[in-house]
Amino acid sequence: MSEKEIQVYGYRWLVLVLFMFTNITMQILWISYGAVTIESTTFYGVDQLSILLLSLIFMVVYIPVNFLASWMIDKYNLRIGAGVGAILGGIFGFLRFIAGPNYTLALIFQIGIAVGQPFILNSITKLSANWFPESERTTATGLSLISQFIGIGLGLVITPFLVIGNDLNLMLLTYGVLALVSGVLFVAFVKSEPPIPPSKRASEEKVFMFEEIKKIFTNKYFLILVVLFFIGLGTFNMITTYIELILDPRGYGKEDAGFIGFIMLIGGIIGCVVMSALSDKYKKRKILIITSVIITTISLAILSFTANEILLYLFGFLLGFGILSAGPVALEYAVELTAPVPEATSNGALMMVGQIGGILFILGLEGFTTPTDDYFPALILLTILALILVISSLFLKDIKE
Repeated sequence: MSEKEIQVYGYRWLVLVLFMFTNITMQILWISYGAVTIESTTFYGVDQLSILLLSLIFMVVYIPVNFLASWMIDKYNLRIGAGVGAILGGIFGFLRFIAGPNYTLALIFQIGIAVGQPFILNSITKLSANWFPESERTTATGLSLISQFIGIGLGLVITPFLVIGNDLNLMLLTYGVLALVSGVLFVAFVKSEPPIPPSKRASEEKVFMFEEIKKIFTNKYFLILVVLFFIGLGTFNMITTYIELILDPRGYGKEDAGFIGFIMLIGGIIGCVVMSALSDKYKKRKILIITSVIITTISLAILSFTANEILLYLFGFLLGFGILSAGPVALEYAVELTAPVPEATSNGALMMVGQIGGILFILGLEGFTTPTDDYFPALILLTILALILVISSLFLKDIKE
């Protein structure tokens, strides 16, 4: 393909910003009950497990919807595929407010939002491939992932201020309107692809359905990435879910848990920016992935033993940096490994594996403690699994241009 057949458009940044806005909104809708669990139990008249289900349902729904979402994104492209997620988030996000204190309706509408999430998350590498040149592709993927962390952080920080006593109506209305606005803006202004592709890879012919699934799951390097996402996201979800219980035996309260959880997210955001930029500049995915998992392993090892406040904050930051910074690099690496499989398929498969890891780690490590309720055994197990990731990553290879 000649240079005249490749063109980069400034409109790509508007597409990325609107996608990030939609993703931020989706994550706020997901995490909104997590910061006000006690108030939510009173508002809906249910127990804490029922409120936990409102968040956990996102991971459960992701698994069966994943392949449908990837197929639609590949078949009908970015605007329609991701647009389905934006519309579902907008409609059901607003209906949560209409449901009021009716828990059954709230759960049904939360499931509706959850169905939309894979259509958004599985579109990340599709957006990067369709709109961005190869020199910016990992950066675009990294920014899309960063929007996920920003949404989680905003949901945790802002939600308590929108809840008055045990009344969730203001929070539900605010987030419902936000979801509608993001959905409308996405459908109105996001285009599937530019008139002329930004790179040669964006114009390559793709393979579909059974052929593509066989291709990715018979690729030994892709299977290493599967293990990476399963353990990495499983670890992150488990620690963020149980962080208060992990810190309590060490003499720290929920405020400290909230701050350290926030520091982990900041570390992840900075890690995504740094590693994405390095990946785009040097095109060396393997060494960056290995670096990320080494940082993760060391951080887990130290967090397993320490109760020192400075070390908890420092290695909490590095844990977020290590786990989350591997994401954009690994997603782009997966696209390169499995070409000409469509981007949404490899993206969706890894995201789905991460969701499965999150469910299994959260449920499987619940109560995996010492007799004094210290999560030390669970942290040691996670450290060992991270060390396995380091060894596995050594067998990856860089893709030659």
